[in-house]
Parts: sequence; structure tokens; C-alpha cells
Amino acid sequence: MTKRQTARKRQRLPTPQQFIVTFLAGLMLWGTFWLTESFTPARFPQADQPVELYANQLKDDLRELISSSVRNAEHSVLLVIYSLTDDKVIQSLRKKSEEGVSVRVICDAKASPRVIQKLGGKVKLIRRFAAGLMHQKILVIDGLQVWIGSANMTGESLRLHGNLITALYCPELAAMLTAKANTMTEYDEGPVFPHREFLVGGQRMEMWLLPDDKTASKRIIQLIRSAEKTVRVAMFTWTRVDFANEIIEARRRGVDVQVVIDYYSGKGAGAKVIQLLSNGGVPFQLSQGGGVLLHHKFLYIDSKILVNGSANWTKAAFTKNDDCFIILHDLTSDQKRHLDNLWDVIMSETKK
Repeated sequence: MTKRQTARKRQRLPTPQQFIVTFLAGLMLWGTFWLTESFTPARFPQADQPVELYANQLKDDLRELISSSVRNAEHSVLLVIYSLTDDKVIQSLRKKSEEGVSVRVICDAKASPRVIQKLGGKVKLIRRFAAGLMHQKILVIDGLQVWIGSANMTGESLRLHGNLITALYCPELAAMLTAKANTMTEYDEGPVFPHREFLVGGQRMEMWLLPDDKTASKRIIQLIRSAEKTVRVAMFTWTRVDFANEIIEARRRGVDVQVVIDYYSGKGAGAKVIQLLSNGGVPFQLSQGGGVLLHHKFLYIDSKILVNGSANWTKAAFTKNDDCFIILHDLTSDQKRHLDNLWDVIMSETKK
């Protein structure tokens, strides 16, 4: 290499000052990306306040919300769940139990493998082997805060798949759910708990436990029939023909109906309902697929009423599984905005 070539090569090398400027510029770009892509700060339900709504598709960090709520517990934690595999949630439960807080977990035996060893010996654990699935997704903190939704305690469900969680401060509801949990054993069904109504921050809500209340499916039909302007359904698994017929009838009487069903379910178990909706002229979409599940189980009516919980629209959810849903009335402006934004995101992520 000649002296001239060596000099040119040296000229192309960045000076220390150039390196620092380039490094700082890259750091700023990374920071901008992190701020725009990261989840929003945690909000927790408070006394005398309306129900809080959380959706990972709106950048709510469901994993951190659940873990933080457990870490903040002072007296008791009750988790009733289908699948518990997320290490962060499990470690939060274990650590809290080792601090002397009463921690109880009720989970589906088959869907939560190896959870006994991970939780440690101080967590009171019941693994359900009942005829149906232990499919509820309920968290009760200190007998005050209640978290109910569609998300399982898995990394994928909390951070990747589409899910909606409702959280509220209601000691009366917490007492009801704790009383129900006290009756659950590995195999026995226990006594029946009918639905109840509560006021949460002045907002009326209904709690429905399945399969306890046999009128639950009639209540869903009643709500669909009450729709005057809009119906939005986001559903993971939908096989119930009676609900499909009610949605079709709502469309026929002039209600603006939109439906999104999970891609894999729509191609599989829900194919019959998809065909029925299509024949009835109901606009529907399938979610994006690609390994990402639309795991929602919500019904949104007239921008006034939200139905949300663990129950898919299947026969088993209403007659066999341990499942649940809440009905939230007179939605606040913040709740409507949250749901409208969520629906826009869901629709943007569908198969066209």
C-alpha cells in the first residue's frame, strides 16, 4: 500500500469527536424508538373510581400490571386462572407468599404444567381436574381490587395476543369471588353462585359466574336484542348458533354490526358460524393470524354497554367450564374512547 493510499484510508476513519456524535445520535434514535414502542405506565383501580380498561393492543403492559398488582398486595392474593406459565407473574406470586402474604392459586391442571415447583411451598395451590376447563381469569388483591378479562397468565397472552382486562375496586365483588373460590376443590363443583349486581364508582356492573347461572346465555341474547345503533363483537372462539342468529337479526333491523373472529378459530371450530354470519349479511373479518391470536371475548353495544370476561361464545363455556363475564353499563367517556381506539386497532389488524 502506498503512502497516498494509507493517507486516504486514515482520512476515512472517524475522529473521536465524530464517533461520539454518531454514538449519541444513534442513542437518541434508539431512545425515540423505545418511547414510541414501549408500553404505557401502569394505572391501578382506585376506590370510588370507574372501572379501568387495559388492552395490550393499546400498549398497556398487562404483564407488568398483573405482576405489579401482586407485588403491591399487603394481605392476600387470589388468582383463579386457566394457564399460569409466565415466569414474571409466577415469581411475583412466590415472592409475595415468602413475605408472609396469603397467596392462593386455582388453575387448570392440564394447562399449567410444572407450576407446583415454580410457585414454591408457601402458595396454596389447587389444580382443577373438573369435567370442564378451569377457564376463568380472575385476580383479587387484598379483598379490594378485582381484575377480570380474557388474558391467561402466559407471556404470549399478556404481551402478544389481543386481550382486554377490566379492573375495579369493589370489596363486595371481591368477597363474592373469594367465597366462590373457597368452594373449589380439585374435582368438586361446589354450590351455585347466581349473578349479582354491584356499583363501582357509581357505575352499574353485573358479575356472571359460569356454569353456575343457567340464565347467562339468555342474558347475552337479551343484550344483543337491546342494541339500537351499534354492535361490535371480538371473539376468539364462536360456535354458538343462537348468538349468531341474534347478531344476524340485529343486522336486519338496521343495527350497525361488525364482527372480528380469530383467524385460526374462524378457519376451524368457528367455520360454521362464519358461514352463517356471511349468509346473513353480517360484515365480519378474521384476525391477522401469523401466530398472533385474537383472544378477546367482548361484546360492545351502542357505546353504552361492555361484556367482557373469559367466556368464549361456545356451549362448553356456558354449560361446562369454570368461566365468567361481567356486564358494564353506562360507559364513561374514557371507557368509550378506550374501546373505540381498541376497535380501530383490531380492525386494522384483520385479514382483508
